[in-house]
Amino acid sequence: MRFYKLTPGAVLAIYDELDLPAGKARIKTAGGHGGHNGIKSIDAHIGKEYRRLRLGIDHPGSKERVQGHVLGDFAKSDRTWLEPLLDALADNADMLVKAEDSQFMNKIALATGGKLEPEAAPAKPKGAGRSHIRQANNSAQPKSCRPPGRWRIC
Repeated sequence: MRFYKLTPGAVLAIYDELDLPAGKARIKTAGGHGGHNGIKSIDAHIGKEYRRLRLGIDHPGSKERVQGHVLGDFAKSDRTWLEPLLDALADNADMLVKAEDSQFMNKIALATGGKLEPEAAPAKPKGAGRSHIRQANNSAQPKSCRPPGRWRIC
């Protein structure tokens, strides 16, 4: 941070959160580590006054299963909430960089809040079943390609 002359306020930590439901996101500045070892380490190095984007992964139920849940791969069934969340994060990362946190959270909520349709479903006419606000938000957003792997490829 010294080399780039950054302050803790210029840092954004994005991390998993057991205490949030799967697919939910929360953003804030400062706060405690909540038992998260990575956040403990960041706090020790730069203090607590940095932005944090917490991504919910849900709690596995018992304390004994936490380590495997946090360190293991996502289940195939998690794709229903994980892919829309990651797509929305990638599509709106510029808002995070500009510290437009409220607008970013609105985009995330719009992208992850609705019921997901299967990919094989027949295509609906453009805008069918969506409010005019959602149509405007989605059509004004440039479509970007994503890296190969678990995300779609353009």
